[in-house]
Amino acid sequence: MFKTLLERLDERQLRLVVAGAFVLLGAVLFTYGLLPSVKEYRQQLATVRVLEQSAIKDQNVSETLARIAAEVEALNRELNGDMANLPENELESFVVGRLQTISWRNDVELQSVQPRAGESIQAFTESLFEVELSGSYLDLFSWLGEIKEQLGFIVIKDYKMRPVEDVATNPRLVVQLTVASYRMSRS
Repeated sequence: MFKTLLERLDERQLRLVVAGAFVLLGAVLFTYGLLPSVKEYRQQLATVRVLEQSAIKDQNVSETLARIAAEVEALNRELNGDMANLPENELESFVVGRLQTISWRNDVELQSVQPRAGESIQAFTESLFEVELSGSYLDLFSWLGEIKEQLGFIVIKDYKMRPVEDVATNPRLVVQLTVASYRMSRS
């Protein structure tokens, strides 16, 4: 039957039938073979884009977290100086040593330091230090600026200054002051 059909067709019609069969075969191969692969490729490409954007966002999140952690550390240092993690029994020796180092750097003579217990104020514990030192006015001024920087949040509770010598220009001064340092209570 197929043979009789082919014999009835002229050459032009036969070419059209063969070409139609090839087109039909190509359409079937494209629809069931190539099209699913193209769809899967596009879907995977979209997934890759989403993952890349997610990775960029995650990188920004980790950068933001690192920046915030550095800011917290800087604020903690500003509030507590290097005393933040010191145990209570090492605090006095640390402060006395730091005051001596600051005094040497600023050409100030640290004559005495007497630690005293302070009060508990809300969530903070106060540590008092009676300090006596001598030096020129500018050196003492620099010393005061540096103790704030090195010891964190401190308050000068009492301050007395008197000249040691009776000269008109740049006399040597003796300063007696009470330095109060505050730390978060560890209760």
